[in-house]
Amino acid sequence: MSRLFRIAIDGPAASGKSTTAKLLAKKLGFGYIDSGAMYRAVTLKCLEKGVQVTDTQRVEEIVHHTNIRFPSLGHVELDGHDVSTAIRTSRIVQNINPIASNPGVRATLADQQRSLARAQDPAWPGFTMASTQEKIGGVVMDGRDIGTVILPDAELKVYIVADARVRAQRRFDELKRKNALAQGETVEAIAQDLESRDKADRTRKASPLKKAEDAVELDTSHKTIDEQVEAIEKMVYDRL
Repeated sequence: MSRLFRIAIDGPAASGKSTTAKLLAKKLGFGYIDSGAMYRAVTLKCLEKGVQVTDTQRVEEIVHHTNIRFPSLGHVELDGHDVSTAIRTSRIVQNINPIASNPGVRATLADQQRSLARAQDPAWPGFTMASTQEKIGGVVMDGRDIGTVILPDAELKVYIVADARVRAQRRFDELKRKNALAQGETVEAIAQDLESRDKADRTRKASPLKKAEDAVELDTSHKTIDEQVEAIEKMVYDRL
């Protein structure tokens, strides 16, 4: 690739950032790195091994011996096994906070994320600028500290926000589509979980959720996924 363009997308849970990032990457021919899925995968591994997610030292040992890959768009592999659906259940959401706030876990995964963002996988063809015929390659990475910690020098940073009730309904619909709803789970219960997650993300000492100073804020409360993708795609071309 003659030019690397990195897009950092941050925002609270269920704001639409992951779906938007995934579709944007597909449209641009970029790689997609779901940083949140990496924390989910570590949480899943701890639960499967019977390790308390609050056992800081043991969790840090586990993450050092964990291999997380994104073999194709929308798929996540944990130690060679596809966990794309398993990491999206409410059980993971209810146990992820201690993992996401563990400084050792964050440091290890941050190194992995930066390494992935530097790689130019042949499966990521990128696109050619029509006006200059310049080849543009890159990655789209979403999470909560991408623009502030992981890729502070990203070519484009976007901070996605959305109404709390809208986010809860989106998460409910997602879990329902994937048959991952817990018995009796409601939108209200999910809203409470999201509120707790938001508070934990914003107040944790290690890489709290916040908008980078040079990030562009995008409110998706009343936007369709296609509209969100189009809005960020325009930002990319404007920067180029």
